[in-house]
This record gives sequence, structure tokens and C-alpha cells, in this order.
Amino acid sequence: MNKTLPTNSYHNLITPACILLVLAGVFVYIYFLMSSVTKVVIQKEQNQTVNELRSEIARLESDYIIAKHNINTQIANIDGLAINQNKIFINDKPRRDFVMQ
Repeated sequence: MNKTLPTNSYHNLITPACILLVLAGVFVYIYFLMSSVTKVVIQKEQNQTVNELRSEIARLESDYIIAKHNINTQIANIDGLAINQNKIFINDKPRRDFVMQ
């Protein structure tokens, strides 16, 4: 009489299930690692683009100021205004030679 012990089918599945879970964990880890790396790279590219745009805006603003100054000078010359060579400057500091007693 050969008596066989009833085998539990769950014991046969534990090892493959653990291996599958470990492999799934490794793949999920690699996926999230690659995802975070790509996000960092994209963020650095965006920061570089923003810096390039800021420098372009600064250059355009300086060109605008120069053009505005040239236009103001041209408008002043059209209206017949001239540069005053005999300028009188007013000193806001009180004079020390007049003293009230």
C-alpha cells in the first residue's frame, strides 16, 4: 500500500510567485528611475530655454530704449528745440553765508 500525502498546490506556487514579485519590483523600480531621470533632463532643458528667452528679452529691451532715445532726440530737433549751452544749475543746499541772528 502506497500512501501518498495530499500535496498542497499552494506550496508549489510560492516560489514562482516570489520570483515574479521580485522581477515585477525590479521592473517597476527601473521604470520609475528612468521616469525621474527624464523629468530632470526635461526640467534642465526648460530652464535653459527660459534663460535664453530672458536674455533675448533683455537685449530687445535695450534695443527699445536706444530706439526710444533716438526718437525723442529726433522729435526734439523737429520742434526746433536746441541744446542749451548756457545752463543754469540751481543748488538746493542752503547757503552758509546768510545767518539769522
